[in-house]
Amino acid sequence: MFRYLRFFFGPALGILTATMLFFGGPFLWVPPLMAIALIVALDQMFPYDLEETPYKYNWIHDIALYLSTPTAMYLFFALFWVAGSGDQDALGYGAWLSSVTGVDVIAARNETAWYHYVLMFLAIAPAATGAGGLAGHELTHRTTRPFDLWLGRITMAFNWGIAFPIEHVYGHHSYVGTMKDPATAARGDSIYQHMPKALKRTVVNAWEIEKARLEKVGKPFLSPSNVLLRMGAVSLATTAFAFYCAGWMGVLFHLIVCLSTKLALENLNYIEHYGLIRVPTQPVQPRHSWNCNHTVSGVLTYNLTRHSHHHADARVHYQDLRAHSEQPIMPSGFMGAYVSALVPSLWRKKIAPKLLEWDRTQADRSEYALIREANEKSGWPELGASVANSGGTNAATA
Repeated sequence: MFRYLRFFFGPALGILTATMLFFGGPFLWVPPLMAIALIVALDQMFPYDLEETPYKYNWIHDIALYLSTPTAMYLFFALFWVAGSGDQDALGYGAWLSSVTGVDVIAARNETAWYHYVLMFLAIAPAATGAGGLAGHELTHRTTRPFDLWLGRITMAFNWGIAFPIEHVYGHHSYVGTMKDPATAARGDSIYQHMPKALKRTVVNAWEIEKARLEKVGKPFLSPSNVLLRMGAVSLATTAFAFYCAGWMGVLFHLIVCLSTKLALENLNYIEHYGLIRVPTQPVQPRHSWNCNHTVSGVLTYNLTRHSHHHADARVHYQDLRAHSEQPIMPSGFMGAYVSALVPSLWRKKIAPKLLEWDRTQADRSEYALIREANEKSGWPELGASVANSGGTNAATA
C-alpha cells in the first residue's frame, strides 16, 4: 500500500507549506527552505528506486494527481492572503484559522517584517511549482483523456503558465536535444544565460504551434477555440482573485510568484536536458535526457525524475515509467542538481564530467559533428577531452 500512498506526500507537503504561511514571520520561508534541504539530504540517504513492478489500481495514482489542483489553489490563496494588510481577511479564513489554532494570524501577518516576504519568494518557488506544475505536466500529456488534459491546463494556468502545456507537449518532445528546443541548454550556458532564451522560445513556439493547429481545423486565431486564450482567461481570473484578496499588493504577489515558478520550471528543464545532443532527423531516445532514480525526488515529482523513459514514450503514465538505470544520470539527485544549477561554477564542476561520459558511452557517431561544435562554442576547455573531438569510437557504437 505504501507504493501507492507515497505519491500523496507531494499534495500533503503543499498543504502543510501553505498553512504555515498564515502564521507570518519565519513561517513564510523556513518550512519550504527546510523541505528543500531535507529532500536533498534524503535523496543521498535512500537507495535508488529501481522498482518497476506493475501497479494494479491505477485510479489511486489518478487521485494523487487530481489532489494537486486544490493544493495549488490553496497555496495561491495563502500567498494572496498574506499579501493583505490591516483588517483584510479574504473569505474570513484568518478569523476561522485563529478560532481553530488560538493564534491571531491577522496580527501575525501585520507584524511581519518586509524581509520575510523577500525570503518567502526565494524559498517558495519549488513548492509552488510542485503543487501545480508537476502534476499539471503529467496531466497535460494525457491528450486522450479530456478531463485530465483540461485539469492539467487549468492547474498550470493558475501561475500564468499558458505557453508551457502547448509548447512542452507538442514542441519540446519533438525538438529535444536540438537548437529549436527551448528546454535544452547549450553546453557552456549557465542557468542565467539560458533562462531568457528559454522563456522567449517557449512563448514563440507555443503561439506558432497553436496557430498552426487552428489553421488546420479552419478556426480563426482570435476565437474560443484558441487554447492559449482560454488558459489566459483562467490566469486573468486568478489575478483578479488576488486583487480581491489583497488589492494591488495581491496582484504584485501573484505576478512575482508566477515569475518565480516559471523560472523554477525552466531550471528543472535545464538540469533534465543540459548539453545533450541529437541530430534533428533522428528519433528521440532515452539517452537524450538526464535520468534520476533518487527515491524522494521521484515520489515528490510524480516520477518526472525517470525522464529518459518519459521522453522515449510520453504516453506512459508516471507510475509505469521504467527506471532506465543504464541511461545518463544527472548529478546529485533531482533537487541537488536543481540547487547546484543556481551556482554556475558548481554546476560546471558537476556536469562537465557527465558530459564527457555521455559523449563516450551514449553518443552516436552521427552526433559527433554537432558535439564538437557545441564543445567549441561552450568555451569550457575540459570538454576538449571529449571522444567526439578526437573522432574516436565510443562505447555505445563500438
